[in-house]
Amino acid sequence: MTLSAWQWWGGNKVDFNTQIRPILNANCTGCHGGVKQQGNISLLYREKALSKGKSGKPCIVPGRPKESELIARLKSTDPDDRMPLKAPPLSEEQISLLERWIEEGAEWETHWSYIAPEPQKPPLVLSFWPENDIDKFVYKKLKEEGLSPAEEANKAVLLRRVTLDLTGLAPTPQEYDAFLNDKSENAYEKVVDRLLSSPHYGERWAAMWLDLARYGDSQGYQKDRHREIWQYRDWVIDAFNKDMPFDQFTVEQLAGDLLPNPTVDQRIATAFHRNTNTNDEGGTDDEEFRVVAVIDRVNTTMEVWQGTTMACVQCHSHPYDPFPHKDYYQLMAFFNTSADADRTSDVPLLSELSGIQKRQMAELTRFLHAQKDTADQKYIEAHRRLEKIKPSRTPVMEELPADSSRKTYVFERGNWMVHGEEVRPQTPKTLTQLAKDHPASRMGLAKWLVSPQNPLTARVMVNRYWEQLFGRGLVETLEDFGTQGAKPVHPELLDWLALRFMNEDQWSVKKLLREIVLSATYRQSSEVSEEALEKDPYNTLLSRGPRVRLTAEQVRDQALAASGLLSPKLFGPSVMPPQPDGVWQVIRNVMRWRTAEDEDRHRRALYTYWRKSSPYPSFTTFDAPSRELCLSRRVRTNTPLQALVTLNDPVYLEASQGLAWQMKQATGYNPVENIKMGYKRLTGHMPSEERLRLLLNYYQLSIQHYRTNSHDVLKFLTMDYPKTPHLAALSATANVMLNLDEVITKQ
Repeated sequence: MTLSAWQWWGGNKVDFNTQIRPILNANCTGCHGGVKQQGNISLLYREKALSKGKSGKPCIVPGRPKESELIARLKSTDPDDRMPLKAPPLSEEQISLLERWIEEGAEWETHWSYIAPEPQKPPLVLSFWPENDIDKFVYKKLKEEGLSPAEEANKAVLLRRVTLDLTGLAPTPQEYDAFLNDKSENAYEKVVDRLLSSPHYGERWAAMWLDLARYGDSQGYQKDRHREIWQYRDWVIDAFNKDMPFDQFTVEQLAGDLLPNPTVDQRIATAFHRNTNTNDEGGTDDEEFRVVAVIDRVNTTMEVWQGTTMACVQCHSHPYDPFPHKDYYQLMAFFNTSADADRTSDVPLLSELSGIQKRQMAELTRFLHAQKDTADQKYIEAHRRLEKIKPSRTPVMEELPADSSRKTYVFERGNWMVHGEEVRPQTPKTLTQLAKDHPASRMGLAKWLVSPQNPLTARVMVNRYWEQLFGRGLVETLEDFGTQGAKPVHPELLDWLALRFMNEDQWSVKKLLREIVLSATYRQSSEVSEEALEKDPYNTLLSRGPRVRLTAEQVRDQALAASGLLSPKLFGPSVMPPQPDGVWQVIRNVMRWRTAEDEDRHRRALYTYWRKSSPYPSFTTFDAPSRELCLSRRVRTNTPLQALVTLNDPVYLEASQGLAWQMKQATGYNPVENIKMGYKRLTGHMPSEERLRLLLNYYQLSIQHYRTNSHDVLKFLTMDYPKTPHLAALSATANVMLNLDEVITKQ
């Protein structure tokens, strides 16, 4: 009998995936799985579970639990025979379930994520709530759990939420006013379309992808020297803005150099896998660290596109998922023939102008030709930017010549110096096999990843985008779709989204995001009722809207944007905004942090220089990774150190001064109106009377201090604004507002 990933056996028949596998994984496969197979028994594979063990007795006899050694050992009263050995016994209910399963034939099922998604028909819902098909799946689940959806969020909250989600920036006062005054039925839809076409859309989603790509401006390891790879970051931004189909996005990054007559941009895209670390410490073996880089490419590719934890398979078969040791090295063979090695020079390098740079040159040249006044400041600035456009030396992927290609062997116990059998490039047997018309190369692997037959890629990717919007994936473990990963609470919705993403949307990320943010599910208020908090404490059922802390980059960008200091400039080399002195002295000091003085000082966080051994300190405090390795999911912490950053870091102090200046310029010398204006600029609405009173009290205390301590005014106001007690007190008040939970949280 063939089942879909989500069907249960008819009647009361025991289901392997939902009832049996969890028991085996929790109690048995640690000793009888992919790594250890004590007594010559493995419960990971059916054929091995049905064979005779070391005792000479069959572990499982389908249809006959009394003859199955598994049941006998589970029921044994002899401590030397009873399983699990030296662990609490299984409950009577668990043993009874295993007996029933064996009596019914001991059928194994493939784990749900390894079965191709099947078409799902949205449920029939008799309600006016659903805005689209997403809501029908959610509504059905809520009703099954005795819950109702929350009301729609108010317009100001909704605008801030969707603007942060799609562009990474908060709305401007003008955008708030325009939306709040637009009474048309499609007002929200128009906002969504505007945001999707914004150039800042690409910057926001590139920030997510760079964690996966382990992007950094340095080589890693001890010396962690400079690496010029920013053109890859710009390629990612441009690809998102152009809404490059995700299948093409995949192929160009993994194998752009293998396309027929590849363009410069397609070769730059392959820098995805040149973000691996390079170790030039004296005495290291270049071949050892070349192999480490290739291994990282296997692990990263499988985690990013397949949500599969393959790292352990380097040393042994997967302990819980059906990936034998050999599978790892067959995957490694796809990457083992590239020309790069563990060289400080990072060769092979591409030294040509990218498509973005050529477009910038053309735009600047047209502007300069049309400008008559060569003394005009805009002319001078355009000329300066044109002179700065030069090709960089970007590390890219290339294949070795055919006569120099490497052979790939299984590493015994993961030791790169101990070779086992030779292997050829091949995809894991558990998943679909490489198509016959696909080459056994990185190109073939890339096409396999995005083929309609691959059960994982579309599921994994829609889950990533969902998590970015809701703070939690439909599968919570973004990095693990295996048997030890979390189960999806909305499996039918996950498959519906995956198939729609591939087929109807033709891999368009913008169409996917548009569908999600237009749903009533996304537009719910994040306020939670007592009933919803009790039945759905983590919002897995989607009984309310998302409420999560902003990312490290968004916290900083929002502060600079509200202050009027944020530079709108796109693309270009990474920059060095202010950071505390001495940060780089704790590592091998082969580089210097040179703080930018022009508009680069206040560019978006995406463009901040990212040194892998010492990332930008305020980002680290707000849970950004080092990017030495691929990261699917950032943790979210809430610590006093974060408040110390936003209260004392130079960038936030400058932002508070900029915000204070915006407040004063808009409403003159009027503390009440100043505070109201700043609060609305940050949140989209006026403060409550109580909050206004508290902020005004703080302002009064501050201005009293600065009126009697004029030297503190000069010390505090570091920006080029008038040095007055009023602006100093207003800046201190603005600093408090930038730290409010309502401001650093998306709700």
